[in-house]
Amino acid sequence: MPPPAAAEPLRVLYLVADHTRMAGANRSLLELVRNLPAGVEAHVVVTAPGTVAEAFRSAGVPCEVIEPGPAMNTFGGWIMGTSAAARLGIVVRELLPFTVRLGRVLRRRRIRLVHVNDGRGALLAAAAARLARVPVVGHLHGELLFSGLGRWVMERVPARIAAVSEGARRTLSPRARRKAVTVYNGMTAAALPTHPVPFLESLRARGVRVVCCFASLTPFKGCHHLVAALAELNARGWRERLAVFWIGDLIPVHADYRAWLERTIAEHGIDNFTFTGWRDSPFSFYRYADATVLPSVSGETLRFDGREHRVVGSEGFPITNLEAMSFGVPVVATRISGVPEQVEHGATGLLVPPGDATALADALERLLADPAAAAAMGRAGAARVEALFSTRAFVEGMVRVYRDAATKS
Repeated sequence: MPPPAAAEPLRVLYLVADHTRMAGANRSLLELVRNLPAGVEAHVVVTAPGTVAEAFRSAGVPCEVIEPGPAMNTFGGWIMGTSAAARLGIVVRELLPFTVRLGRVLRRRRIRLVHVNDGRGALLAAAAARLARVPVVGHLHGELLFSGLGRWVMERVPARIAAVSEGARRTLSPRARRKAVTVYNGMTAAALPTHPVPFLESLRARGVRVVCCFASLTPFKGCHHLVAALAELNARGWRERLAVFWIGDLIPVHADYRAWLERTIAEHGIDNFTFTGWRDSPFSFYRYADATVLPSVSGETLRFDGREHRVVGSEGFPITNLEAMSFGVPVVATRISGVPEQVEHGATGLLVPPGDATALADALERLLADPAAAAAMGRAGAARVEALFSTRAFVEGMVRVYRDAATKS
């Protein structure tokens, strides 16, 4: 008898619509793609050349660039402020040609499923996937707290939704929640490259404590609350003994926010806070951190430059918290979305109410003033990541979602 035919692999196309930066969603996607089992084949499509495409290629993951056009590759939500005629023109000039090109890839590669990381990806993939009769899996990386087209697309286009936390999943509508499951992101610290950083070694040698925040400089990440907390800590006598670093992209669309922060820092006489921007090897900072902090908010109103700015968050299951815990660094974070599912308060770190700078200062001071307790929390955090948030569990959970979508859609 002839040997049985080998099962056809599950070919997944990963559409990366946020081509600008390797933030948490794209880092977790890279972790997923690099660790897929033998029965799943990945084809990665990025919507523009640049940082993200190069990061995937540098990690040994081939990717193809298919650009939808300048309007649909521009961020900031400006398209929704244009006229209906202008939006129709963008659809005709950019979305339809992109749909044709993506459809050709789906057919040529015999793709059986499309994975999208956000609502923009769902919008770009929707028509091509439908015409090719290929189901879409949406990866919900954060709270879905807004309304409008973006929410509608993210909830309606995918056949299945993988939410990174229960906190994020609960923000879906009841209808979308029925097709959603929670799959926690996973992390393997050994995969994060580090190297010595001389200026951090110098600080530690002088007895200066180091606190790091790993986040893009967007308002919902709460940098203004960290600045206020640091002003309090400095007033309590920590100015010469503490250095705080914000490691992440300085996003042009939020240049006014950064300028306001810099004025605020100057007004408070804070000289122990540094915006590093994106670093080629940001993970090296974990080697020197006494604690990490993530002061995110779900929503609030800021007032600066004579205007009110409505902040809507999208935190879900911050990969930076997992990274810190993997390195044995205790975490101070706000009690929002899926963060309490990561950080066990008092055991692996400390949780504080969002928007409370005094509580943030108190929590940081508690860790900084008791290195032994902080180290114990760090060790507990590393054990928690290994037990609950491993790369293996993350990949297995996502593959279950894929197979469910592929067989039932």
